[in-house]
Amino acid sequence: MRQDQDERRQGGGAAGDPPSGAAARNHHYVPQCYLRGFARSRSKNAQLFVVDLARGKSFPTTPRNVGAQRDFNRIELPGQDPNCVESAFAEFECDLAPALVRIEEHRDFASEYDKAVVLELIALLATRNPGFREARRQAFAQMARIINSMLVSTPERYESQMRQARNAGYIKDDPVPYEQMRSFLQEERYTVEVPSTSHVATEMKLLDHMRKLIGGRGWTLLRAPAQGPGFVTCDHPVVLTWDDPDKVRHPPGFAHVNTSIVFPISRHYAFFGKFDRPDGRPIDIEEKGVATLNTNVILHAQQQVYAESERFLFLDGTSAIRRGQDLLTVLPRDRQSTAQARGEGKRK
Repeated sequence: MRQDQDERRQGGGAAGDPPSGAAARNHHYVPQCYLRGFARSRSKNAQLFVVDLARGKSFPTTPRNVGAQRDFNRIELPGQDPNCVESAFAEFECDLAPALVRIEEHRDFASEYDKAVVLELIALLATRNPGFREARRQAFAQMARIINSMLVSTPERYESQMRQARNAGYIKDDPVPYEQMRSFLQEERYTVEVPSTSHVATEMKLLDHMRKLIGGRGWTLLRAPAQGPGFVTCDHPVVLTWDDPDKVRHPPGFAHVNTSIVFPISRHYAFFGKFDRPDGRPIDIEEKGVATLNTNVILHAQQQVYAESERFLFLDGTSAIRRGQDLLTVLPRDRQSTAQARGEGKRK
């Protein structure tokens, strides 16, 4: 197995910054080796053009500085290395990086193995992202508000619950007086946090199911014009949409049949997946198709869009093709406000 892996990795370039000395704390939920495919080269210091929708600005930077959070993959379990999950994903990137390079070289998938690696990346990105974690945290916060409201609904109920908690050994000292606790809870002078260990455990349980849903689709490789600015990606690049959104009022799910997935693989290539159809031959698309795909990726971004340069293409509200330097001017203010709210949620 090790020999097979080594053979696959030949000529693969850098997958990320391997750990040396102290364990890395800046964990990428979007792999660096993937982000490098949208820069002008795959070198370690290659520059990305970043449009930060949450902050309303754009800037160049390296893949190391985006698509990451501190301790995103860290776990706290007895007898376990806190960075074992991060190490496992670093190992996956060692397979992913050369597979992405081979796709560029062959202008297609060189093998079923390379396709399987990209599908694994799609499943990982669909399952593990800050947006999903924040939604889960908000669900816990809402449950806490409901429980807390019941707890202080009457002095008698509060005293009964405190008495039970003391008898069970959860409270050692005298409980906080009822009025003080009610004021504290009703004014929400607290925050609800979910440990990364809990997030990782949930994501790992969902991952097997997501793999089946991703693998059950037929996939077609889309190729951008060789001389154009190509595709963009973002911090939430698995774009799931209804095939006929005007007929459906609720958000799509990955198990829904009448849906499509678009996933930018690099600035030159993207993947298009649907149920109930076989894998298709690669399709060369024109500038309008590139701009349409980029627009869907941009609208799906949590906070940031990543591109080779400010020359990337997208569609404005009139379906006219525009360049990336116009995005913050053209993008609806409510979309930018949504990205800003997501950023504030992550920082809470």
